[in-house]
Amino acid sequence: MNAGCRFITGCFKRARRRQSPLPSSQQRRYDHSSPSSSSNNYNPLRWYASKLDTHPIMTKMITSGIIAASGDVLCQYLTTTTVTNRSSEESSSTIIEVVSRYDWKRTIRFFILGSCLVAPTVHVWYNILMSRIPGTNVTSILKRLTADQGFFGPIFTGTFISCLTVLEHVIPNKDNVDASSGKMMMMTVGGKETTATIIDGNSSSLCMNIITRLQNDLPNAIIVGWAMWIPSMAFMFKFVPGKYQVLFSNGVGLVWNTYLSWRTNQEDDDG
Repeated sequence: MNAGCRFITGCFKRARRRQSPLPSSQQRRYDHSSPSSSSNNYNPLRWYASKLDTHPIMTKMITSGIIAASGDVLCQYLTTTTVTNRSSEESSSTIIEVVSRYDWKRTIRFFILGSCLVAPTVHVWYNILMSRIPGTNVTSILKRLTADQGFFGPIFTGTFISCLTVLEHVIPNKDNVDASSGKMMMMTVGGKETTATIIDGNSSSLCMNIITRLQNDLPNAIIVGWAMWIPSMAFMFKFVPGKYQVLFSNGVGLVWNTYLSWRTNQEDDDG
């Protein structure tokens, strides 16, 4: 009988303890550990890592496109100028004015290539490298460097330059349309004169432009690329986790795209 009373009394005490509120100190600890409070501590790297886990390809495409476009913007800011002449009213001398010129279509082309070509290709390539040649020892790193810079790098650089040449025909500059990419024509639409670009469909001229640009730009681009990418890739293969490797290569690519933008437009600027 006594044992039964003690059992019933114990059940009531445990029920009361479960219904009673937490002490204030424990309640504060619980509040601090709740998800709503942790959301106030925003961490950009953690947010980016979560996007890499949930949407890896799209996240890398957007990141790569922004960085490629930023490289072109930086290149234009540092190098692109327009020289104009005007006569002085006070004397017969000619005054030369140097005015900065920004080519937004050129930046769009680099954004398209960075997001649609660079990011998906590099994502697949790095996955192949890490799966076929795993490890962080010296032998594995040297094998990946050889495959990356001896095989993939030159081919992909040539592909990038070729695709950039094609985009220059698809999205030509208004003041840089010639017989190889198209011609300018005045048209009347709705009573107003407007300028229309007629793209030349001659594929042979496009092929000749690609071949000429590869002959002029590719050798120097490969040599500069080896000097820049071999030490960068050695560091990446050794220390950077797999899902951050495209982000790391895009960071190095900011400098690389600045160089490529200058290299592939040097002839146009000189002309």
